Amino acid sequence: MITVVIISFYSRHHILDRIKEIGTSVPVVIVENSQDLELKKNLESIYPNVKVLIPPHNLGWGKAVNFAIKEINTNYIYLTQPDVILHNDCVMKLEDCVSKFKDFAILTPLDIGGYKNYQIYSKKENNIIDNKYGLEEVDHVDITWLLNKAELQEIGNWDENIFLYYETFDMCKRLRKKHKKIFIIKNIQTSHSMGTSSHDPKFEFQALLNRNWHYNWSKFYYYQKHYGYLFGVRKTIPNLLRAIKKYIIHKVFIKDGKHKL
Repeated sequence: MITVVIISFYSRHHILDRIKEIGTSVPVVIVENSQDLELKKNLESIYPNVKVLIPPHNLGWGKAVNFAIKEINTNYIYLTQPDVILHNDCVMKLEDCVSKFKDFAILTPLDIGGYKNYQIYSKKENNIIDNKYGLEEVDHVDITWLLNKAELQEIGNWDENIFLYYETFDMCKRLRKKHKKIFIIKNIQTSHSMGTSSHDPKFEFQALLNRNWHYNWSKFYYYQKHYGYLFGVRKTIPNLLRAIKKYIIHKVFIKDGKHKL
């Protein structure tokens, strides 16, 4: 059986839609990083298959996923986001897929929302699995992830030093170094709303500030971890300069109530 995990931060406006798409026969664990106790009370009273975990503070992404994994008994975990639409019985199809195919670390449905959520960096022999779901072995996947917990734990789960951004690059990089298999599933599909729509719009400005900081830190951390300190600095400097420019523009226009970040 699969357990669905959703990492949320002020995302109650999306959560109900996701639960309806998942159905009531699949266990769902939500980590609510905003510590919304009312959301926990409401969801758990209505949906017996839903458990809402409230961490002591905002854990970000990696720590929140690891926090959820500790509470889950199933070997397969479908990790998704509040603003990702799960099309046409997506979870049920994933259940069927893993009942027949188990040689993987991550399986990821194809995103059809305008963003290519997989990458192939090196040619692989026999990388296409001939089945009704269209499995193709790749090097990197994003947006959602069906995790084989046993395979994941061999590399130490998610890197908790990354609060947000680049955590999936790091995860896939470490899996590929261990010759673990990552697949895109082209006949199971999702759609991701790009940008910052996962949270309540009233927190948009705070989210943009956080994004500028965490994106730059995470990018530096990822590159220095895998390629060395100087390479990390060189890859991060252009993004840091752009973030400083955006901050200055914001400060100039703040008196007019205009947020230009």
